[in-house]
Amino acid sequence: MVEALATPLADLPASALWFVGAVIFIFGLVAGSFLNVCIYRWPREQSIIRPSSHCTHCGKALRWYHNIPLLSWLALRGRCAFCGERISPIYFVVELLNASLWVLVWLKLGWSPQAAACFIVVSLFLIGMFVDFEHYILPDEVTVGGAIGGVLFSAAFPVLHGATTWEGGLLRSAIGALAGGALLWVVRWAGGLIFGRKKQTFESDVTLTLDKQRIGFDDGKEPEEEPLDEALTSRRERFEFHAKTGTVGGDRIDGMLVRITARELSVGGQRWPVSEAPRLVAATREIEMPREAMGLGDVKLMMAIGAFFGWPAVVFALIVSSVLGSVAGISLIVFGERKWGAHIPYGPYIVVGAFAWMFFGSEVVRWYLQQAGFQ
Repeated sequence: MVEALATPLADLPASALWFVGAVIFIFGLVAGSFLNVCIYRWPREQSIIRPSSHCTHCGKALRWYHNIPLLSWLALRGRCAFCGERISPIYFVVELLNASLWVLVWLKLGWSPQAAACFIVVSLFLIGMFVDFEHYILPDEVTVGGAIGGVLFSAAFPVLHGATTWEGGLLRSAIGALAGGALLWVVRWAGGLIFGRKKQTFESDVTLTLDKQRIGFDDGKEPEEEPLDEALTSRRERFEFHAKTGTVGGDRIDGMLVRITARELSVGGQRWPVSEAPRLVAATREIEMPREAMGLGDVKLMMAIGAFFGWPAVVFALIVSSVLGSVAGISLIVFGERKWGAHIPYGPYIVVGAFAWMFFGSEVVRWYLQQAGFQ
């Protein structure tokens, strides 16, 4: 659990509190500016080092005074100084959120290993939240990196888990990570059994490709491609459709039934192991595909929470995120923003659950146990 065992801030004069708080806020803004780079570049598999900051529309390198957190966006009125194209307000929001949350963490935890851990979690998870909102993915740099970082940080600072030795901190962190991953994996597996498969119908032709164990979709807007073993994670999952037009290994397959599983490609009754399958290119307007309760990124994100804060945080974050996600999903459907069965990113709600744990999770658990008569 995250508990305050820092230098009591109440002993500091008000002037010192304001000064240190302002310094942390500024550092949080600078870090937030870097988070924006990661949010834009990681899902596009671009380097976060080179090239230097530039306009994503006209490509011109930004001058130093175009990169002052918050102030530059306000001064430019959300427009590029060179081409005048709109700059997303997300840049402003991320910087402000990161800085504000850093200050709140410091006010709660003071100077402590817990505060340092929460600084890391806040910044990493904000990246995951905004990437998931836009791209429906959670980068491994956030999830796997967070889980590894949590284990290493817990070994270096076992007090994060209430332990006194590095072995104890490492053990409790590992248990938390395994609990987080196992719990979400079970939820994901059960969701797959309940929801099964769905038929996705498109307004125009969608081109599906299978080449070298990578599957791609192109709806004419934004092509997507990923390893087949990530798109299909169990034997029962599959893609199935009738090809309107297409080829496999150069042979025409117009009108044939195509079935793709994690192990096998079947076209018109002919079968190949996926590892030996010829290149498939087919156009269709209806595909039967798996409908997942959540992605693997959500599972790995919960592992990161468990690694940093232990298994109680996993349970707390799961409850909070489930409630928030359900309310948000139903609200979007009621107000016509989403159709029933449409994909809604779950990662942001897990992030909110983690933040809730950091700030008042242990207090809520303590209150509940008292009300239930366990304390």
